[in-house]
Amino acid sequence: MSGGCVGRDEQLQALEAFLDDSRPVGCLVLVGDAGIGKTTVWEAGLRLAGELGCRVLSTRASQAETGLPFAALADLVEGVEADVATVLPGPQRHALDVATRRADPGGMAPDPLAISAGFLNLLRAAAESEPLLVAVDDVQWLDPSSAGSLLFAARRVANHGDGRIRFLLCKRPGRQTALEGAFRNGLERIALGPLSIGAIQHLLSARLRLVLPHRVLRQVFEVSQGNPLFALELGRTMAQRGVPEPGAELPIPDIAEDLFGERIRGLAAPARRVLLATALSADVGWLELSRLADPFALDQALSDGLITVERSRVRPSHPLLGAAVRRVASVRERRELHAALASAVDDLILRARHLAMAAAGPDEGLAETVAGAAAAALERAALHEAEQLAAQALRLSPAGSAGYPDRLLALARCHLVVGDSTRTRNLLGHRLEDLPPGSLRAQAHLLLAEALAGVADGEVHLGLALAEAGEDAEIRARALAGRATLLTVSRVRQLNDAERIARDALRAADRAGAEARHRALTALAWTRIMRGRPIDDLRRSAPPSPDKVSFYGSSMDRPHGVRLVFRGEMERARTVFQHIRDLTEEYGDIRDSIAITVQRCELELRAGDVVQAARLLDEIGQWESLEPMPLLSARLHAMAAAVAGFPAEAAKWATVVLRDTNMVDDSWNWLEVTRALGIAAIFDRDPQRAAEQLRVVWEHTQREKVGDPGAFPVAGDLVEALVLCGDIDAGRVVTGRLSLLAARQKHPWGRVTARRCSALLRLADGGDDDAAAELADAAGAYARLGLRYEQGRTLLSLGCLQRRYNKRGAARDSLTEAHVAFDALGCAGWSARAADELSRVSGRRTAGDALTVSERRAAELAAEGLSNKEIAGQLYVSVYTVEAHLSHAYAKLGVRSRGQLAARLTRTQ
Repeated sequence: MSGGCVGRDEQLQALEAFLDDSRPVGCLVLVGDAGIGKTTVWEAGLRLAGELGCRVLSTRASQAETGLPFAALADLVEGVEADVATVLPGPQRHALDVATRRADPGGMAPDPLAISAGFLNLLRAAAESEPLLVAVDDVQWLDPSSAGSLLFAARRVANHGDGRIRFLLCKRPGRQTALEGAFRNGLERIALGPLSIGAIQHLLSARLRLVLPHRVLRQVFEVSQGNPLFALELGRTMAQRGVPEPGAELPIPDIAEDLFGERIRGLAAPARRVLLATALSADVGWLELSRLADPFALDQALSDGLITVERSRVRPSHPLLGAAVRRVASVRERRELHAALASAVDDLILRARHLAMAAAGPDEGLAETVAGAAAAALERAALHEAEQLAAQALRLSPAGSAGYPDRLLALARCHLVVGDSTRTRNLLGHRLEDLPPGSLRAQAHLLLAEALAGVADGEVHLGLALAEAGEDAEIRARALAGRATLLTVSRVRQLNDAERIARDALRAADRAGAEARHRALTALAWTRIMRGRPIDDLRRSAPPSPDKVSFYGSSMDRPHGVRLVFRGEMERARTVFQHIRDLTEEYGDIRDSIAITVQRCELELRAGDVVQAARLLDEIGQWESLEPMPLLSARLHAMAAAVAGFPAEAAKWATVVLRDTNMVDDSWNWLEVTRALGIAAIFDRDPQRAAEQLRVVWEHTQREKVGDPGAFPVAGDLVEALVLCGDIDAGRVVTGRLSLLAARQKHPWGRVTARRCSALLRLADGGDDDAAAELADAAGAYARLGLRYEQGRTLLSLGCLQRRYNKRGAARDSLTEAHVAFDALGCAGWSARAADELSRVSGRRTAGDALTVSERRAAELAAEGLSNKEIAGQLYVSVYTVEAHLSHAYAKLGVRSRGQLAARLTRTQ
């Protein structure tokens, strides 16, 4: 572990492993820059030690107290009860009391050896009844007297200890302290690295309830270099002053000047210029920096710890140092240095950025240069940089300049590409009349149609774009394609009209470019797949994809992959989605990234893999600030909870969606959460409510001509609910319709589900062995398609029916197989349900002192090294639930650590 940076969950696992008294480690050192979170992890170690039954002696060293003899030693000794010290020899006890100001020194100063020996023996006495942890924060600031006594004790503990006394140290990077050197082989280090962008978002949300636009979050990540203290201060400053506009720098918090202002003002001019240059240009290289700074000043700044070099790039040694020098520098000083950097850097896009930052007012020539750089950045997939440059180009455009309309539209397009539809609306909403009628105004309406969350408003702008388009075939094709897509994948209504409009778009696209044809073909493909029809001919007729253009709304691969999911061809769908994901990472349109991540999550939920779905939901969480995401995320959470077998959780998330969803404009979300509620009702053993919910979805798909039975796959669940309600005739009607669609479309999922439904209907009339065999065959067919969740559900139904007809051996086999399938997927609720049904077969319940299914699963994952958060993700429960399961498991198994847990589980298997 030494030398590597690890994440927060891994740090806590390392702390727990360190505190396991079976490991031969005497000292763990937490290393990291100021503000990186060392003390937070150190405090977590203290709490964990207490929970594991360790006695904790702790001190926080301080630079202000380095001149106070035995200040840290006094803190440590204070944590030991007075009666423990009575075992010390009289001279040692007196010396220790005098050193820590608990006794009058009398006529002679205490002997240093007596002090150190007394401290060592005090530690040994305190460790006799329970393991002991000696914890020191900021060990580099220990007063010399305390450091000497600690070193004396550490050497003897390291050489002759039995593992009952351990040291937890916290320090900044630098040379090894003598205290660390005392442990030699019994030493481990954890280097605390920067937070990820997702972790920073979580930190700001949890501590400040602040959700930032993605571009600003990236700025916070880049400026703070992942330092949590600085990121929090940036967040607090923005919470007070507001979020900066694109192209503007982040506000600098007061803490930067408070900590480093005096040091910055005391720097020589050459050193300050070097530091400011690195703060103003995150990507500046050593060679480029040497073009504007004296080589001696560069070397001196490096040796003085002002700057650091990483892979030929130069940055301030601490992000707060960079922020402080920007805060102290005047506006004129920053502009002059931006101009100098523009002459020094080689990259054209970076040069344009520095030129823009050096300019005080409008400049048409510079605006044109910066606009060109923005377009180049977009081609490079440097999306946030493109947005910032486009904002600067618009700022630099003189009023009434010929290039202003194009630059306005370019900035609006950049806002959309990074997912900030709100800013697109704010930018264009009140400037439509500033644009000349015709093509430019039509383009603005198209952008507004993409940016608006409501379908009705989107249709209005598409209509206005058509009215302004005249004979512009490309705009007509895009507007018509947008209309067809809104009807199909938002409203899920009027699919016949949607297909007709998509064909009109395709005719218009024949007179336009490749991108317009892509959009029209994609819109037509969506209407086709929803109606259960193939799209191979459309895919063959699509022109080659443009190399460096976002394919949002114009990728034939996406409807193709979704159709495979509808049909239950999961592995083929995964291959298609992986290809799309690779392309989105290459180009980087945020909307593409969101769309493919959502579709991958939906795929895993169809397969029932709630573990993988939970990971994708965490990934989706990074876009929480974007307008459509809260409802979309809530819908996915509702389905994930239903699939995992947590009906109350499903209902909670579904309420979020249904409360804020217009079912006419947003039928897709409405239909999916209604389906989730139906599944949850089946789990709750409420077939009447399940049938009501699922019938709503089924009837909508029939009424609106949604021909693919896998688009909203309710047929199998609906028939199961109807059978449980005793409504056999209604179940036969649904099964008949499903069988017809599946046969007509050669639909893999539809065919298997029709067999499942047919077998359930036959079994409802009595213990039919052939029907039971057919249901078992359907379960196997689901497994071969990769639909393990539906396999488990089918086997669970089969086992319950077999138990009802007193076929106990067969029921036991079916329920065992269902339990195994659910357990492998992480569907903890359904797994527990299968285990409960299994116990009813034999009539035996689990003994009270044995682990429950959930407790054992949580314990096994913990023993494998997973953190509580990771276990929660796998089991799809809260972290608090995991903690409760592990607490019960520890008590039942008589263990205190995860290391002991692994060994105990091995013996009980």
